[in-house]
Amino acid sequence: MTLAVDIQDLRTRALRDLLAHLDGSVTDQWPEIADSSAPDFADPVRAELERDRVFGEVPFIVAHSSEVTGRGQFITADLPRNNVVVIRQSDGGVKTFVNACRHRGAQLVTEDSGKCRLFSCPYHRWSYGTDGALRSVTLDNTFGDFDRSQYGLVELPTEERHGFVWVIDNPDRQIDVAAWLGPEMDAIMASYGIGDLVSVDPHTYRRPANWKIMQDGFLDNYHVKYAHPNTAGKMLHTNAVALQDYGRSFWFLTARKTVDQFIGQEVSWSPEMEGHTIESCFLAPNSMLLKHATHFELLTFRPVGADPNQSIMQMRIMAPSVQDSGLTPEHWAKRWEKNWGLLIAILHDEDFPILDGSQVAMNSLDTGPMLLGRNEIGSHLFRRMVDELLATAPAAAAP
Repeated sequence: MTLAVDIQDLRTRALRDLLAHLDGSVTDQWPEIADSSAPDFADPVRAELERDRVFGEVPFIVAHSSEVTGRGQFITADLPRNNVVVIRQSDGGVKTFVNACRHRGAQLVTEDSGKCRLFSCPYHRWSYGTDGALRSVTLDNTFGDFDRSQYGLVELPTEERHGFVWVIDNPDRQIDVAAWLGPEMDAIMASYGIGDLVSVDPHTYRRPANWKIMQDGFLDNYHVKYAHPNTAGKMLHTNAVALQDYGRSFWFLTARKTVDQFIGQEVSWSPEMEGHTIESCFLAPNSMLLKHATHFELLTFRPVGADPNQSIMQMRIMAPSVQDSGLTPEHWAKRWEKNWGLLIAILHDEDFPILDGSQVAMNSLDTGPMLLGRNEIGSHLFRRMVDELLATAPAAAAP
């Protein structure tokens, strides 16, 4: 059986291309400069289309599997179309429900996470099983007769794959994560073994910026030394990317400055190179997965409803558990606390002010034409994917 992608060959080719780029001060490029337009980031009509034709049509990541490990363990999340609860089932599967009682619509769960045996509405105490079925109606002898089987919690299409929980934010759709990723990206994800790791203290941020501005900021290798001169810019190369396009999603390699020792050599990929590079996957429509030598990072971005000026960013670190790491619990906790501290400092002090300010600028009425350079290849591919989804008619409802 032929594998969809030879990951070692992919890495070797990308590493050689990256070293050549660094030697020549060049990078992978898009065929031409493209126009960029402020209304793409500030128009409420477009924002509504993105809510429905992107997040209401295709799978995206809402959690790492370790965040809902045991029966009845749940998290809540604000998705573009629905506030939801994601909960582990008694059979080991995962389901996602709209977080609203089917009586008068009261929110069932207000906690960010927890564990329960049933959902109980705080308004009139109707209750639902963790499978979403309506279990009890208070004072039902006076309420009246109705078909209770038709009034369970509204369920969204959900699939667990590659260590993540994926959802389509529309109950009338069907989910197939492997088909959405495509054979190459699905094979790359399978090779990572992320399901064997644990999610370390995920962080959620609500930002006054369009979700695409946020996503662009973390696809962009062009800004590193300019926006982060005293932090990431000291460690990472700027404007040097070796990328493989897989249609909707793409894979790319960037360089730490320690890789310079290999410039001019005919090297092949080895585990040593993990310390000199960062391997990244853009998982359409809204996620960046970064592979480091010791862990993975996942960054996801989604709009707040149809508001073009608000977004939710979630960051996750996936790492070996305390037991698998061989570290003491204290050492393990200190390692990831330090790692989070560095990430948050860069985000809050350097990235967020620029991205928030970009959204302010996008709401100006006279920004003038703008440009996307050939060197900004990841952003070109991201825009291509979003534009294709917006141009596609909604799918038929699931049977």
